[in-house]
Amino acid sequence: MLCLQRGAPTEGEDAGQWDPRSFCTRIVVPWVQKTQSVLGASADPYVSNPLRRPRLDEGTAALKSKAEWEALTGYLRGLENAGDVKAVEKAVNDCLLSIARRLRISTVEYPVPMRISLDQLCKLLGEFISTPSGGLRPLIVATALMRILGEAFSIFPRVDSQGLNESDAAAGMPGDVMCYGPDGKLHLAVEVKDRELTLIDLDSTLTKARNSRLANILFTVPGLSSRDNQAIRERIESEWNKGINVHEITLEALVRGAFILLKEEWCVKFARSIGEELDARAAPYASRKAWSELLTGI
Repeated sequence: MLCLQRGAPTEGEDAGQWDPRSFCTRIVVPWVQKTQSVLGASADPYVSNPLRRPRLDEGTAALKSKAEWEALTGYLRGLENAGDVKAVEKAVNDCLLSIARRLRISTVEYPVPMRISLDQLCKLLGEFISTPSGGLRPLIVATALMRILGEAFSIFPRVDSQGLNESDAAAGMPGDVMCYGPDGKLHLAVEVKDRELTLIDLDSTLTKARNSRLANILFTVPGLSSRDNQAIRERIESEWNKGINVHEITLEALVRGAFILLKEEWCVKFARSIGEELDARAAPYASRKAWSELLTGI
C-alpha cells in the first residue's frame, strides 16, 4: 500500500515486483485526462519530488502539507498491516465514489438559449475573457470561433488548436490555431494573446510563417504595444510586399464583423461551441462555471 517503486531499495530494479508508479503513469493518468482532469492536470505527476521515493512513508521533510501526507500514510499503513483484501477493495471503492462525487460537483452544463443577439454575444465574450486566465479563455474562444466561421463560410473544413503551454515550434505549428482549406493545405494561422502585441511577438510568428511557407497570419490581441506601434505597422507593410499578409484585430471586433453577415442561429452555435471547447480541453472548473453563469444571465 505504501510502495511507489518496484521492490524495496535493497532489491534493485530486477526484483520482478509490481511497479505502482509505472502503472499509474500508464493507466491512471490517461484515465484522469479523459475525466475532466479530476485528480489534477499534470501529464506525469509521478515524477514530482514528493513521489521520487521508494515508499510513501519515507519522511515528510520536503513536503508542504505534512499533516495531510501523514494522515494519508497512516491510513494506508493501517490497511497494509491489517492484511485484509476486502478492506483494500472497500478503500478503492470509496476512493472511486469520492471521485464520482467530485465529478458530479464539477460537471457543468451550458444553458445556451434558443436566441442570442450579436450584441449579447459580444458582451458575453468581453466579460468572459476579461478575467485573467493565463491566455486560456481567449484561446478557447478563438478556437471555437475559427471552427464556426470555417463551417459557416465553408472555408476551413479543418481547424486545429494546440495546448495552452505547448510551444509552437515544438508542435510544428506556426500559430495557436491552424485553419486548413478544402485542399487540405494550411491557409491561415491565428496567434492568440491576452496582452498587447509586441514587435518581438510579430517577428517570432513571421519566422515560423516563413518556415511553413504560410502567407496569412491573424493576431487576435487587445491591441498593439504603444512602444512598438509604429514599428509593427511598418513591419506589416513590409511583409505584405514580400508576400505575407498580417492582420491584427480584437476577438470582439472579429466576431462582430463576421457574424453580422451570418444568420442569427450561428450566434447560438458559437456559444455552444465555446462550451464544447471548454470541456474538450478539460478547462479549470472556474472557467467552465463562468461561461455557464454568463449564459444563464442572458
